[in-house]
Amino acid sequence: MERTRFQSAPDGLVAGSLKESVRTYERALIIDALKVNGNDKRKVAKLLGISLSSLYRKLRELSIEGFEENERHEMQREETELSTTVG
Repeated sequence: MERTRFQSAPDGLVAGSLKESVRTYERALIIDALKVNGNDKRKVAKLLGISLSSLYRKLRELSIEGFEENERHEMQREETELSTTVG
């Protein structure tokens, strides 16, 4: 399948499904945010304006390396800490 490059699009963006383009952009954005914030997922979630659980879900869905099963437990612990601090 031949891809058409959009003239007004950022470098690397080619014609394709909107879903595919959004997924590619979202993945790159999250990876960059993780690098800039020293892999601190709490900071990344806050920076992106999403919950910590949403960030972990996106890490799984977007197959971002470094997400491991034990991080689920870390996420649950952090959310428990947040709920006890807030409430």
